[in-house]
Amino acid sequence: MADRVEQRRRLGSLEAEVMEMLWAADGPRSVRHVLETLNDGRRSPLAYTTVMTVLTRLTGKGVLVRAQAGRGFVYSPVAGDEAGMAVREVVRDYGEAALAHFVEQARADPKLYRRLRRLMGEDDG
Repeated sequence: MADRVEQRRRLGSLEAEVMEMLWAADGPRSVRHVLETLNDGRRSPLAYTTVMTVLTRLTGKGVLVRAQAGRGFVYSPVAGDEAGMAVREVVRDYGEAALAHFVEQARADPKLYRRLRRLMGEDDG
Protein backbone atom coordinates (compact mmCIF):
# COMPACT_ATOMS: atom_id res chain seq x y z
CA MET A 1 0.00 0.00 0.00
CA ALA A 2 2.74 2.49 0.93
CA ASP A 3 4.56 1.59 -2.32
CA ARG A 4 1.48 2.50 -4.34
CA VAL A 5 1.11 5.79 -2.50
CA GLU A 6 4.76 6.63 -3.22
CA GLN A 7 4.35 5.54 -6.84
CA ARG A 8 1.36 7.84 -7.23
CA ARG A 9 3.44 10.74 -5.88
CA ARG A 10 6.14 10.12 -8.48
CA LEU A 11 3.79 9.59 -11.39
CA GLY A 12 0.43 11.16 -10.73
CA SER A 13 -2.76 9.19 -10.31
CA LEU A 14 -3.63 8.61 -13.99
CA GLU A 15 -0.03 7.73 -14.86
CA ALA A 16 0.04 5.24 -11.99
CA GLU A 17 -3.29 3.77 -13.13
CA VAL A 18 -1.89 3.32 -16.65
CA MET A 19 1.23 1.64 -15.27
CA GLU A 20 -0.82 -0.76 -13.12
CA MET A 21 -2.81 -1.71 -16.21
CA LEU A 22 0.30 -2.23 -18.34
CA TRP A 23 2.09 -4.24 -15.62
CA ALA A 24 -0.93 -6.55 -15.49
CA ALA A 25 -1.04 -6.92 -19.29
CA ASP A 26 0.49 -9.91 -21.04
CA GLY A 27 2.26 -7.84 -23.68
CA PRO A 28 2.46 -4.44 -25.38
CA ARG A 29 -0.77 -2.46 -25.61
CA SER A 30 -2.06 0.17 -28.05
CA VAL A 31 -3.52 3.50 -26.99
CA ARG A 32 -6.98 2.18 -27.92
CA HIS A 33 -6.57 -0.93 -25.74
CA VAL A 34 -5.32 1.11 -22.77
CA LEU A 35 -8.21 3.56 -23.24
CA GLU A 36 -10.84 0.80 -23.36
CA THR A 37 -9.38 -0.97 -20.33
CA LEU A 38 -9.20 2.21 -18.26
CA ASN A 39 -12.70 3.30 -19.28
CA ASP A 40 -14.26 -0.07 -18.40
CA GLY A 41 -16.61 0.78 -15.51
CA ARG A 42 -15.43 4.38 -15.28
CA ARG A 43 -18.18 6.96 -14.64
CA SER A 44 -16.50 9.71 -16.69
CA PRO A 45 -14.68 8.15 -19.64
CA LEU A 46 -11.23 9.36 -20.55
CA ALA A 47 -10.60 10.81 -24.01
CA TYR A 48 -8.34 9.03 -26.49
CA THR A 49 -6.04 12.07 -26.60
CA THR A 50 -5.73 12.09 -22.81
CA VAL A 51 -4.51 8.48 -22.75
CA MET A 52 -2.23 9.10 -25.73
CA THR A 53 -0.70 12.10 -23.93
CA VAL A 54 -0.15 10.06 -20.74
CA LEU A 55 1.52 7.23 -22.68
CA THR A 56 3.73 9.71 -24.54
CA ARG A 57 4.68 11.41 -21.26
CA LEU A 58 5.53 8.06 -19.61
CA THR A 59 7.65 7.16 -22.64
CA GLY A 60 9.48 10.48 -22.29
CA LYS A 61 10.13 9.72 -18.61
CA GLY A 62 11.74 6.42 -19.61
CA VAL A 63 9.05 4.37 -17.88
CA LEU A 64 7.60 2.94 -21.10
CA VAL A 65 9.00 1.98 -24.48
CA ARG A 66 6.98 2.18 -27.64
CA ALA A 67 7.19 0.18 -30.83
CA GLN A 68 5.62 0.69 -34.23
CA ALA A 69 2.59 -1.52 -34.83
CA GLY A 70 0.93 -0.83 -38.15
CA ARG A 71 0.17 2.86 -38.36
CA GLY A 72 0.32 3.35 -34.60
CA PHE A 73 2.35 2.34 -31.58
CA VAL A 74 2.16 -0.17 -28.77
CA TYR A 75 3.54 0.54 -25.31
CA SER A 76 5.34 -1.67 -22.77
CA PRO A 77 6.81 -0.98 -19.32
CA VAL A 78 10.62 -0.99 -19.13
CA ALA A 79 10.41 -2.70 -15.72
CA GLY A 80 8.09 -5.43 -14.52
CA ASP A 81 6.79 -3.65 -11.43
CA GLU A 82 7.11 -0.61 -9.17
CA ALA A 83 10.27 -1.89 -7.49
CA GLY A 84 11.98 -2.46 -10.82
CA MET A 85 11.05 1.02 -11.95
CA ALA A 86 12.37 2.55 -8.72
CA VAL A 87 15.67 0.69 -9.02
CA ARG A 88 16.07 1.81 -12.66
CA GLU A 89 15.52 5.43 -11.60
CA VAL A 90 18.01 5.28 -8.72
CA VAL A 91 20.68 3.56 -10.81
CA ARG A 92 20.10 5.98 -13.69
CA ASP A 93 20.32 9.00 -11.40
CA TYR A 94 23.16 7.87 -9.11
CA GLY A 95 24.96 5.11 -11.03
CA GLU A 96 27.79 3.31 -9.28
CA ALA A 97 27.27 5.18 -6.00
CA ALA A 98 23.73 3.77 -5.75
CA LEU A 99 25.02 0.24 -6.28
CA ALA A 100 27.71 0.69 -3.65
CA HIS A 101 25.15 1.91 -1.10
CA PHE A 102 22.80 -0.93 -1.98
CA VAL A 103 25.52 -3.53 -1.37
CA GLU A 104 26.43 -1.85 1.94
CA GLN A 105 22.80 -2.05 3.03
CA ALA A 106 22.55 -5.69 1.92
CA ARG A 107 25.68 -6.61 3.88
CA ALA A 108 24.05 -5.24 7.04
CA ASP A 109 21.25 -7.82 6.68
CA PRO A 110 22.65 -11.38 6.41
CA LYS A 111 19.43 -12.79 4.91
CA LEU A 112 19.28 -10.06 2.27
CA TYR A 113 22.99 -10.44 1.54
CA ARG A 114 22.59 -14.20 0.98
CA ARG A 115 19.71 -13.47 -1.39
CA LEU A 116 21.81 -10.93 -3.29
CA ARG A 117 24.64 -13.44 -3.64
CA ARG A 118 22.22 -16.07 -4.95
CA LEU A 119 20.82 -13.61 -7.49
CA MET A 120 24.35 -12.83 -8.65
CA GLY A 121 25.21 -16.53 -8.98
CA GLU A 122 27.60 -16.47 -6.02
CA ASP A 123 25.65 -18.88 -3.84
CA ASP A 124 27.63 -20.27 -0.89
CA GLY A 125 25.92 -23.57 -0.79
